[in-house]
Amino acid sequence: MIFMSGLGFAALTVGGFTVGPILTSRAEVPVVRVQATASEAVPETTAAIPAEEPKLTPDEEKAAAARLVFDRALVDAAVLNSEYESFRRGKSKKPISLSAFRSLELRLTMIADADPANTQARDMANMMKMRQYEILQPSVEIAASANRLLYAHAMAERMRHDGTRVMVSGADNSAVRFMSPHMTRQMAMQLSASAKIPEKAKALQFQRVVFGNGRRSWTYDVRRNRLR
Repeated sequence: MIFMSGLGFAALTVGGFTVGPILTSRAEVPVVRVQATASEAVPETTAAIPAEEPKLTPDEEKAAAARLVFDRALVDAAVLNSEYESFRRGKSKKPISLSAFRSLELRLTMIADADPANTQARDMANMMKMRQYEILQPSVEIAASANRLLYAHAMAERMRHDGTRVMVSGADNSAVRFMSPHMTRQMAMQLSASAKIPEKAKALQFQRVVFGNGRRSWTYDVRRNRLR
């Protein structure tokens, strides 16, 4: 029998013939076990310590507080504007609060006065003022038209004794007419001065004042303050 060293095989020779190879058992290789230390078995971790936030200076705190007040006012204005647009377009029946627009106008005006560089606050305050005008405009126009009519009635009573008729005409009573058979241009000028008609016409926002006798007429131009 011939053994092959180091290969783990053996050859068997019988009667001149070699039979094999035959697997032989290897010598067991010793296993070396190493015990890991606790520090090696569980890597040590260190939690990150958050950095302390820097403190704001008094001026920075004041600026931050002012910005918060402004941001809140902008949000309130946006909500109120949205409600107004929905009401104006007929999408909402919720009545619009005039006092809410006035309150926001005052708040934004105060912010703009405190910080003149804040043009956005000034623009938004002007928008709140414009919304108030839009809401009030129909009522203002109705009241102005009624005031012009009352003026004409009062002047008609005052001038009835000399046969002068006073009446209003046009859309929203925008024109007042003084009609008398004896009216002349000179009388029209005297009447205007004595009754202070130009001043009243401007205050009541008449567009035209007409003096006539049925044949001729003279129109007082309110904007140019002259009779033509």
